[in-house]
Amino acid sequence: MKGGALAITALAFLGMIDTLYLSVKRGAGPIPCTITGGCEDVLNSRFSEIGGIPLSWIGLVFYLTVFSCAVFELSGAGHPLRFVFWLALAGFGVSLVLFGIQAFVIHAFCEYCLGSAVLVTSIFFLSAWLRMQPRSV
Repeated sequence: MKGGALAITALAFLGMIDTLYLSVKRGAGPIPCTITGGCEDVLNSRFSEIGGIPLSWIGLVFYLTVFSCAVFELSGAGHPLRFVFWLALAGFGVSLVLFGIQAFVIHAFCEYCLGSAVLVTSIFFLSAWLRMQPRSV
């Protein structure tokens, strides 16, 4: 269980870096996009925010919450990692929708967004696997 919590901690930390970078760079000029070439199209689309709140900030809150749960789990402060599955399930669903929007509506891909989708998917499957493991007390 500790290995899984450590892996989720690392994945969430990478997600925090990704989303913080996008949050800071948003509106501060072009974002380097060397792999997919569509970052500006995606990040400036009408789908890049909800109610005026950039999705990168929402993602940052998601990753910070998951990171905190995993760190608390590692420190022995209860079992907050059990909530990560439900957060990750929601994040996975949102990532699927956003991937679909990039593919079928915007017709452009953001490498940072795709990286975040991979991280969310990894956290989701890892948390699902951990949820099926017997808990040792």
